[in-house]
Amino acid sequence: MVEFEFSPQTPQSTQAQSITTPSTSKQKLSRTSTNKVRSGCITCKKRHIKCDEAKPHCNNCLRSRGKCEGYQHVAKPKKDPRSPPQLCWDSRQISRQTPSSASLTMQLQLDPDILDFRDAAGMLYFQEFVNLVQRPWVAVGSHNDLWEVTLPQLTRNNGTLRHAAIAIGALSMWHRQSNRQSLRAVSMPELVTAEEDTHYFHAVAYYCRSLKLQSQGASMQDAIFLSVLLLVFETLRGNKKAALNHVNHGSAILLALLTDKDTDYQIANFAPNPKPLISVIADLFVDLAAQARTVLHGRVGRDKPLPTLAKGLKSIKHSMESFVIMLSQISTPTVSVDRIPDVFNNLDEYEKYWAAARRAQFGVASTMVEIMQDSEIFGRQEEKEIKEFLYNLLSNERIVEVFEASRKAMLALEAPFLPLFNKIMMSDSKSPDYLRAIHLRLMYLGVYAFDDSTRYINIESLQTRTPFFREYLSLARIALRIAAQDTNNPAYQVSLQCGLSWRLLVMSLFCRDPLVRDEAVWMLRDYPGQDGLWNTRSLYHLALRNRHVERLNASEGSSEEQWQRLWRREFIFEDGGDRIVFRYVDKDEVTGEWNLIEEATELPEESDEVHWQRQPLTGSGGLLMVDLYAPPAD
Repeated sequence: MVEFEFSPQTPQSTQAQSITTPSTSKQKLSRTSTNKVRSGCITCKKRHIKCDEAKPHCNNCLRSRGKCEGYQHVAKPKKDPRSPPQLCWDSRQISRQTPSSASLTMQLQLDPDILDFRDAAGMLYFQEFVNLVQRPWVAVGSHNDLWEVTLPQLTRNNGTLRHAAIAIGALSMWHRQSNRQSLRAVSMPELVTAEEDTHYFHAVAYYCRSLKLQSQGASMQDAIFLSVLLLVFETLRGNKKAALNHVNHGSAILLALLTDKDTDYQIANFAPNPKPLISVIADLFVDLAAQARTVLHGRVGRDKPLPTLAKGLKSIKHSMESFVIMLSQISTPTVSVDRIPDVFNNLDEYEKYWAAARRAQFGVASTMVEIMQDSEIFGRQEEKEIKEFLYNLLSNERIVEVFEASRKAMLALEAPFLPLFNKIMMSDSKSPDYLRAIHLRLMYLGVYAFDDSTRYINIESLQTRTPFFREYLSLARIALRIAAQDTNNPAYQVSLQCGLSWRLLVMSLFCRDPLVRDEAVWMLRDYPGQDGLWNTRSLYHLALRNRHVERLNASEGSSEEQWQRLWRREFIFEDGGDRIVFRYVDKDEVTGEWNLIEEATELPEESDEVHWQRQPLTGSGGLLMVDLYAPPAD
């Protein structure tokens, strides 16, 4: 079994543990071995005499003083706040649906004693958390009720998760009162120098309390959901390394849940009908695992993506790609892409077919890694062999077949979706469906125009993608304009599953229209939020540096020669995303030869001025992606 390990990652964490919160105060011990009777009237209590407890007024008081102040309402004794939450699932509703489509609107029996927030601040912070996770941008990329329904309900009825939710709410309130317009330059206070900073230190105190509660009663369900909540927390305060740690441990716990010897027992105890709940989390970690492939906790050669997960995968002879496939197969589609209706009636109906069509591509990465590992490219540095490998990979028959099937499925979805999409675009732009429809269209274009790697094999094939890139830019501009309306709180611009900034980077690197590339760069410059593990400042500076590379590359050779030089561009984000490593082919001014070089830069905390420095090729000196995808050593 994997251990449930969570640890705060900043110096403030230790300091914050000393901050007193209502939930951490010690319970006073009683002076006697029996419970003290507290049912007397108010007047007798004040006089410290025995009350005859007559209702509605005490006779002793009426005889001796002529009046009685009555009785105080006595609340029920409080239960242990760590007692298990009472979940009441509507099994009749779930049994009519398959896990992938079942609504996650759980019917929770809420015990008011369990829900005691102990103080008004805790309730205020929790409501702030609910407001945050129900904002439209937070749920972008999610195809279920995880953010809007599941997390608010689970955190409300679970002490460990509730403390983490309160921590997020306190941090959100700190952002709201900070007068910042963006999450891109978050600076954590070390001391309380302003009134609003108290919210930050309350946030860290509740964060530490959630970790303490989890360590006292390890629960697999709590550990998985806590990893998601703490990931949101660390993203809000800009601690990408800590965010990576939570993805690492959360993924390892999911792996244990699905592959341990007692996996059937663990799943059965996860929830009364566990698959819908596990599927919700699996969808999130599929996206996070893909992001983690490009972001290292440390440096190339010393660190691998998600090391704890990688260790667990190695022990059962699995790979990151097979893990993603495993997660994607938890739920079963309720619809078939072979029976798509002529017109979709609503976005919910479209999303069911979208999810089914999307599943076809999950095996592509695994196939590409398998081809890579079966080749002899590992350790090779000769440019001729590397170019030949890249060409063979992009033109591989198995890869071509998968993407051809995906294209057909995407086209089959588009015709019945466009009438619904156009109808929504002509409706109220403030309606929830308006932004949702835009993001669904963006995700469609992302798969159809961006993810098909076979289109990158030559310049002519790639140029056919330009109209789709332009449409993507137009829709992205609208989506970002809507997001900018939440300027009163930059925390509302965080998302774990939104791929918009990543798509803008891909467009700035690969689109062959220089105007489209430039617009993608400038949109990244002004990007307001944070998308999961990606540091959007790093994405912008990489796109800006590529603009310089494109200008140099265009100075010599045919369009095909230029494109083959651009094939050799590779990059990775180190130190949690704050350091960029970028490889490209550059012309030697002395010899006139085009040679592969590597540059790196670190992002300063409070400035956008970066300085790229050339360095020796890291790793084996061959393909960087080969070093990252190399099979684990025995």
